[in-house]
Amino acid sequence: MTVTFALDPQEDRDELENPNLATALVIAELVRVVGESAGSMKRLGSDVIELRLATGEIFHLGEETITRVA
Repeated sequence: MTVTFALDPQEDRDELENPNLATALVIAELVRVVGESAGSMKRLGSDVIELRLATGEIFHLGEETITRVA
C-alpha cells in the first residue's frame, strides 16, 4: 500500500474538503488491498468491519473511526 502526503499541509485540506471524497478514497484503497490478497475483511456483529492484513495487523473500521487492534 502506498500513501502519499503533500508537502504543503494546506494541499491535503484543499483536496479532502469533502468528507465523502475522503471516505471513498480510503474505501477504494482498502478494496484494492483486499483484492490483491494482501488482506481480508469481514463484518462483525457490532456493525464494525474487521480488516486483517497479510502482515498481521488487525483494524476495526467504524463509521467514523479506524482502530488498530493488533
